[in-house]
Amino acid sequence: MPRARDALLAAVLIAACTPAPDGRSASPTTSDATPPPPSQPSPPAGRTANNDARGFANQPDYDGEAAILKPQVASRLPDPLPTDRKQACAAMFAAADALYRDIDPAGTALQLLQASRAADQSACERETSPRAAACVTVLLADRNAELPWLLDQCSRAFPD
Repeated sequence: MPRARDALLAAVLIAACTPAPDGRSASPTTSDATPPPPSQPSPPAGRTANNDARGFANQPDYDGEAAILKPQVASRLPDPLPTDRKQACAAMFAAADALYRDIDPAGTALQLLQASRAADQSACERETSPRAAACVTVLLADRNAELPWLLDQCSRAFPD
């Protein structure tokens, strides 16, 4: 009986593996549907969204960019400059609130900014010069850069 069973098993395997007469596979797992298009490969782990092609040795000169910015914005600063750090920082954050209200109607960015307002105000009063805060306030009105970048550049341009 084992020979008959082996012969039957061999016949079933041959029938299952033999292609259909029209060239299609007889396998029940195949489909006549067109295969899905290949998906985009995932980026390697640890990669950031900013694909900076400049490389490590060719990074921007942030201090140089701030030096270029300084004369461009100096004539636009209020006269007289605010002397009170608290008022200068409050005006800067009010300008940031206005920017994020305009560019993010859902209000997510504004909520995040306001959630850390007390700590940000305190840090600003401690670390940011009134001229740097005024620089940020003026440039935020141009609507061509966001608060973190402007704060970095204006703090480099006006550290006093």
